[in-house]
Amino acid sequence: MEILTPEGALVESDDWWSEAEVRRVTRLCARITGDPTAADDLAQETLLEAWRIRDRLVDPSGSSPWLDAIARHVCRRWRVAGARRRSQELSAELPPEHPSFTERDELSDLLEKEELADLLDRALGLLPAETRVALVARYADELGTTDIAQRLRLSPEAVSMRLTRGRARIRQLLETDLRDEPVAQAWVTRHGVAWRTIRVACAICGSASSSMRRDPRAGVVQARCDRCDPGGLSSSWSMDNPALRPHLTAVSRPSAVLARMAAWSHAWWPDAIAAGRASCTRCGASVDVRTYDRPYEDPRVGRGWHASCTACGEVLSTSLLGLALTCPETRALRARRPRAHAVPTGRTDYAGRPALVIGVRDEASGDRVELLVDDATVRPLGVVASV
Repeated sequence: MEILTPEGALVESDDWWSEAEVRRVTRLCARITGDPTAADDLAQETLLEAWRIRDRLVDPSGSSPWLDAIARHVCRRWRVAGARRRSQELSAELPPEHPSFTERDELSDLLEKEELADLLDRALGLLPAETRVALVARYADELGTTDIAQRLRLSPEAVSMRLTRGRARIRQLLETDLRDEPVAQAWVTRHGVAWRTIRVACAICGSASSSMRRDPRAGVVQARCDRCDPGGLSSSWSMDNPALRPHLTAVSRPSAVLARMAAWSHAWWPDAIAAGRASCTRCGASVDVRTYDRPYEDPRVGRGWHASCTACGEVLSTSLLGLALTCPETRALRARRPRAHAVPTGRTDYAGRPALVIGVRDEASGDRVELLVDDATVRPLGVVASV
């Protein structure tokens, strides 16, 4: 079964989400809310929520009560949102140009009416029938949620959810099937590219909460963890950098992108650190490779190395954790044990000098890789693998 995320990404559910289980969750949502028309969408949201936090399910045999708990939470959230929406719809009779009109959304905000008509024309054939009907009523007939609900004999909450899912699907189409169309270029220019959930566990917390986006407008490929730091970035690579471009454009699968960039990083940084100088990856000028020390409590992310080119302005940097994650031993460990993740920084003595221990460990097996770093100079000293 495929699940469509709010950002427009399609993900595959786990094997234990059988069709029978999906029907059972749908019936549960209908029973809790008393609204069978919304139950399908609520069950879909339940499965998406479960997929996002599936690492928390320790015993798969208990998946049914676990899903039930998530469904109850999703339905409660739906009821609260519905109550808030009903209070807002007191102003639904106001004309669209009125400042209190509440039916505005990112499609109508970011695309002109002609662009919307063109977009719907091209995208409708790629959408499910029920989604098409709701979107046409909203954007072509310019009806509000209440009027659409009356026309389709649905609850306003069910219509709102159907419109939300339709907009998410259209956004995905703008960035995939329709990406070469002028209307898609208008969208990306104004709004950027959405984050997509990827099937790679976060290297810091170990949870399946990583996202990636490839943004041609900004010329970057970026990754982050939606649990550790949803507002930050774990990695960012420039697609117009001559040294990075071949690796970023040769593959599109997120795991392949991460693997290629990890291999490139390990091939570049150790030699650059050892020499103290390197050629700029953009213009070829000679640049100094220096340490940095940021005001973070954890030295594995607060300390590292950077190479800043004064000729073209290109800056590359890597944290100590980045060095540990890209070494071959760690990549081999995470290939065998995808949930292996970073552990708190340790300290030890190495040849009589204080050293930091940047470790990555798999909790289930105890397999571990440790990068030893000189505490004073921040130079890597060696890698110890315990498997």
